[in-house]
Order: sequence, then C-alpha cells, then structure tokens
Amino acid sequence: MAYFRYKVMEPTGKIKSGVINLPYKDETSASFYLGRDDRTIVSIKQMGATVSFILEKMSVIARKKPSRPIQAEFLSNISMMLKSGMTLTTAMQEAASGINIPGFEQDINDMILRIQGGATFSDTVSRYSAIFPSNIIHLIRMGEETGKLDEMLMDASEHLQRIESIISDTKQALLYPAFVFVTMALGMFFWFYYVVPKIITLFQDMDVALPTITLCLLAISTFLQNNILLLAVGLIAVLIVVFAAYRGNQGVRWGMDAFFLKLPVAGTIISASNLAFITEYFSILLNAGIDIIQTMHILKDSTKNEIYRQKLDGIIEGLQRSESISEAFRNAVVFPSFVVRMINVGELSGTLDIQLKNIADNYRNKLSLLVATLGKMIEPIVLITAGILFAIIIGGLFLPIYDLVGQVSGR
Repeated sequence: MAYFRYKVMEPTGKIKSGVINLPYKDETSASFYLGRDDRTIVSIKQMGATVSFILEKMSVIARKKPSRPIQAEFLSNISMMLKSGMTLTTAMQEAASGINIPGFEQDINDMILRIQGGATFSDTVSRYSAIFPSNIIHLIRMGEETGKLDEMLMDASEHLQRIESIISDTKQALLYPAFVFVTMALGMFFWFYYVVPKIITLFQDMDVALPTITLCLLAISTFLQNNILLLAVGLIAVLIVVFAAYRGNQGVRWGMDAFFLKLPVAGTIISASNLAFITEYFSILLNAGIDIIQTMHILKDSTKNEIYRQKLDGIIEGLQRSESISEAFRNAVVFPSFVVRMINVGELSGTLDIQLKNIADNYRNKLSLLVATLGKMIEPIVLITAGILFAIIIGGLFLPIYDLVGQVSGR
C-alpha cells in the first residue's frame, strides 16, 4: 500500500485532485487505476515513506469502527447480491455505498483492488480486522473453500445480530443495578457534604450535646470536606490503574472475572451471556465444517472472559487426549450439567450443531428474562439498603433535636 498525490481530468472536463491510498508500489500501476472510465491523468506522484506512514496513522485514528449491526447489514447485503448473480467486487461496492462511516468506503475500495489484483476474499478481509472480526474471517474462509460464500456470509450476518442481542441484553441487565447504586452513592455524598454539616453546625451553635451516632456522621462529613479533592484524584487513579491492569495483565483479568462470576445477580448475567456466545459460535463453526480442535481454538480466541478461556483451554487438552466432547466439557466444571447433557445428546444423535443452537437460544431467552425481571429483583435490595442508610442519617440528625426538645420541656 502507498499514498499517491494525483490530478486527473474527468470526461466532463472537470479537474479533480487529491491524495489516495492504493495497493500499488509504482506510479505506472496507480496511473492505470486512476485512468479508468476515460479519465486523463494530469499528474501523479508517489509520496515518501515518512509522509505515507503519517497519513496511514492519521487515517487509523480518524477511522471509526463499524458497529455489529452495520457489519451484519453489510455482510447480509453482499450475501443477497451474490445470490442474485452479482460479482463479489460489485456486491462489495454496492453494499459499502449505503454506509455513512468515514473511511469505510475507502477501505472497501482498497479491498476490491486487492481482490482484482488476485488476492482471495478471506486473505483480503484478514487485513481489515476493524471491519471483519476474526470469527467472521474464519466463516468467510470456509465459505470460499466450500463454494458456499453467500450462505456463510448470511450465517455470519445472523450470528453478528444474535451476538449483538446477547451483548445488548447483558449491558442492559447490568446497567440498571449500576445506575441505582451510583445514584445512591451520589445521594449519600450530597447528604454528607452539604446537608449534614449545616444541621450539625446549628446544633453546635445551640450548644446541644451530640450523641455518638451524630458525632460519627460529623466525622464522615468533616473527612469528606477536608479530603474531597484527594478522594476524587485517588478514585480516578484507582480506576485508571484497575483498567490498565485489566487490559494488560492476564492474572488481574482472571481474578476480576472470577470475582464478578461469584456475585449473586451479575454472576448469573455474565455466565448466561458467555454460555450463549460460546454455544452460538460453536454451532456456527461446526455447521461450517471446521474440525472440533480448530473450533475450540477459535472459540478460545474469541471469548473475552478469562475463566471461560481457561476452561476452553482445558477442553482442548481433553479432546487431544481423545476424550469425547461432552466428557471434556464435563471435566471443565464451569459448564452447567444442562449444557453437558445437551452436548452428549448431540454427539450420540449426530445433531451436535442443532443441540448447541438450542442451548444458545435457551441462554438468550434466559438473558431476556433476566433483563425483564431485574428491576423487581433489585428493588427490595435497593429499598432495604437505602432505608438502613438513611435511617442512620436521619436518626443521627434527629436525636439531638429530641434532646433539645427535652431540655426545653424540662425548663
């Protein structure tokens, strides 16, 4: 790939100039490409390696990764056009023209040039991981090898749509409790930072004896007021360190993933989400004709949760020891007995891909049900927690008033 500065005259006589990234290394090939459709080359010059490097980095930074729904739509459109008899390059060009993402159409045009230059579709898309995830690239490669590219592209599109549904349901399920507890924390901060100091100052001015609980509230309030900046900076620093450690250290990821899986509600949601993804993708890969060991390696590379990645690694070792699929999954422990039984049924009946799809459907439905009922599950916990916290605060603030009223009545 190289960048070329060009100036061409359109058939209408209009002069057009600019910079273009082409999969060529010489000006002759670039001139042949730009001279198509009766254009006249006025000038063309290949840009230096340093300038090309800078432009490439700038384009990567500015480029926006298409979302899964857009990826699914793009693959679905190509599939339908291929079925209608269009060539692959024409289908790609038509499918990209309706997607309004900066740099997307240029990337597709670059792919088309590579394909026209003799590269295979799978080798070409493997260079564009922002548009085509690794799991989709495997499906495209199988489609090319089996001569069923249109079917594999449609399967890939439907797979992305289902994965998007799983991720969307998971985020929605986890967002509600996170929002509730963050709101409660902000409410507590407001009380301790603004309300409590003003009321307790009033008590002190009136020379009211403060009970122990009120003194504790005062200590918390004073600590917040004296250290608010330090606490804010510390919280941000902790979040940055935890995020960086999670991204860069496998042990930290494993520990955090293990912790979240043990939480009462979040653990159920995360487990259902991962099981839905693994069985869904497992079914797709088996149906595509990929052998079981390679399938498990692809599953491991595509799974984000370190606990499930580790268990999939153990399954691979079990399969290499000639264990059956169901036995390898049973020994992995983390997979529920329901999943193991369904896999065993699929092995015995020769319908493993169908049984895996049924498992994925089951866990997707479970996620949807969790999303629908999560509010009712969280509500009593929120009410009890909020009630206890605010009872302590109100009690600490009203006890001095009660003592003050008692003193006034005694006089």
